[in-house]
Amino acid sequence: MNVTAAFPCIEREIPRYLDFWKEIVRLESPSWDRAAVCAVADCIAQFAAAQGFTVDRTPQPRAGDTLRITLPGTLDAPPVALMAHMDTVHPVGSFGDPVVRAENGVLYGPGVFDCKGGIAVGLLCMDALHRCGVPHPEVRLVLDPDEENGTYIGEAGGQFIRDAVQGCMAALNLESGRDGSLTVGRKGVLRAELTVRGIAAHAGNDYFSGASAIREAAHKILELERISSPEGITVNCGLIRGGSAVNTVPEDCTVDIDVRFKNEAQQEEALAHLRRVAEAAFVPGVSASLRVLHIHPAMACTAANLHLFETVSGLARELGLEDLVPMERGGCSDSAYPVQLGIPTVCSLGPIGRYEHTLQEQADIGTLGTRAKLLTAVILHLAAANETEDPK
Repeated sequence: MNVTAAFPCIEREIPRYLDFWKEIVRLESPSWDRAAVCAVADCIAQFAAAQGFTVDRTPQPRAGDTLRITLPGTLDAPPVALMAHMDTVHPVGSFGDPVVRAENGVLYGPGVFDCKGGIAVGLLCMDALHRCGVPHPEVRLVLDPDEENGTYIGEAGGQFIRDAVQGCMAALNLESGRDGSLTVGRKGVLRAELTVRGIAAHAGNDYFSGASAIREAAHKILELERISSPEGITVNCGLIRGGSAVNTVPEDCTVDIDVRFKNEAQQEEALAHLRRVAEAAFVPGVSASLRVLHIHPAMACTAANLHLFETVSGLARELGLEDLVPMERGGCSDSAYPVQLGIPTVCSLGPIGRYEHTLQEQADIGTLGTRAKLLTAVILHLAAANETEDPK
């Protein structure tokens, strides 16, 4: 099979997809703003339907709607899943006017890199496969409305993705692209809230009748973060709120905790550690409770992921597109969900850029085409290797 058959079509369609990329970036869509995320979903759904793709849209009660966009296959081979997300991190208006700008081959704007550029890459790839007439498998583009936060859609988000990628031979996540690398493993994240209750007292007249919730929290923070290591679990107590006045022994203190872990075993180890520290008492007269707010699973670095990476990087090198190395990263993504199902998964296949989650977020315009070419080559290669033989 000629894996470069769609390349001329990609070249022709790049200007149109660059305009589409700019349009969906212009529609700012912070995770918590359901209407804004739905406006992006409207734009994507209308554009995809106009290209002849099937669009399945499911409303969510608090998050924006989920989208599954399908290019039907013309080969008897398992489907390939492409993944991206529609939500961003900054409040509407943070990037000023104009929201999107292009300078010297670089596109700037909210989500331009993380990860609306990936949506443009995925649809350009699907469109090229559709137009060029080469036999191809079914391709599913799975779009999450709440990847950056995860609490607005909750477990429904993970289940949506698992259902959408079920039966696929590979998952290619179009998250933020990194120059010279692809992601084969990602840490998961656990968010928790520790609440400490003490006894209030006058700091001058009755100091020793009080029990300081903040002092207890300080002991607990040191103990919580003690298990952090460069290659394993990290615990970060990132926000602290407590006390009522400088001359009052503090009655309460709350600590917001971010935990990162590489696999399910580390997730359980970290959770058990948090619970032990919450139950321990360092200051007489205080009590504490732990509330787990959200757990996003890790994208375990599996042998199947590494094998898929070798396929992708080999094609990229052979076609003169780029040289790639495998990386494991601390930031979580939706790549965790297909890995849970045993589906080979590689992440960070969106346009190459930098400075995600900042007001300087940017992406290299030229990588819209190169990453779309890499995707189409990978999909056609996988299809050739997995096409069902005719029993006759």
